[in-house]
Amino acid sequence: MKILFFGDVFGKPGRELLLQELSKLRWEFEADFVIINAENLADGRGITEKVAKSLWSAGVDAMTSGNHLWDREEAIEYIIKEKRLVRPLNYPFNTPGNMLCRLEKNQHRLDLICLTGQIFMPPCDSAFHAFDEFMTRRSEREVSLLVDFHAESTAEKRALAWHLDGKVAALVGTHTHIQTADAEIMPQGTAYITDVGMTGAHDSVIGVKKHIVLERFHTNVPHRFETSDRGLMINAVWIELDDQTGKAIKIKNIRRKQELI
Repeated sequence: MKILFFGDVFGKPGRELLLQELSKLRWEFEADFVIINAENLADGRGITEKVAKSLWSAGVDAMTSGNHLWDREEAIEYIIKEKRLVRPLNYPFNTPGNMLCRLEKNQHRLDLICLTGQIFMPPCDSAFHAFDEFMTRRSEREVSLLVDFHAESTAEKRALAWHLDGKVAALVGTHTHIQTADAEIMPQGTAYITDVGMTGAHDSVIGVKKHIVLERFHTNVPHRFETSDRGLMINAVWIELDDQTGKAIKIKNIRRKQELI
């Protein structure tokens, strides 16, 4: 089984870049499933049904999220009904959204969940405890499981990776929008990267026009953030799983500068 996972797709520039390049990348990497982190799809904050539909049509199979998922109130009903979009597992039980997505295609099956960190992040339950509780309820453990850990702290991400090694096929980090250079297969067969990075405009400060952020750091005066459209780049990882064992056998960083045609 081969999986393409795209790091935080940021705003219209990130969406347009993904729409333009997805079919070529899917063919190049022979991907069975394409997954994206979607919490920044709508101008950098949240998601809407309209922007999500364009990506489903382009071939995205599932979407993970994070703390910004609910930033647009008009999208709450869509978040509830869209089964291919998962919200963080370690938020309160009655938080809108679906906690698990199962993908099935060509005899391949993949389960997908999302967790958020507690360090430098909005309040949530322990990712460690939430995962352990989830596993006590999980009946079909032969189905490979991919986890998106949406967190700020590299230490928290690395610690969860050790906790999950051998229990999941892959743990991919998101949220910081900066791709890390530590993609690896851990000792018990779990693919890991601390952060997949951002698909969007990198001539920016994590997706926002840089002059706005620089002004805020210089003056502490808040300004409305605006999405940058310069320096477009795809950040993703390609993961291959062994069809017999379900364990990861390869993980590869993808980091490509692109221009919109």
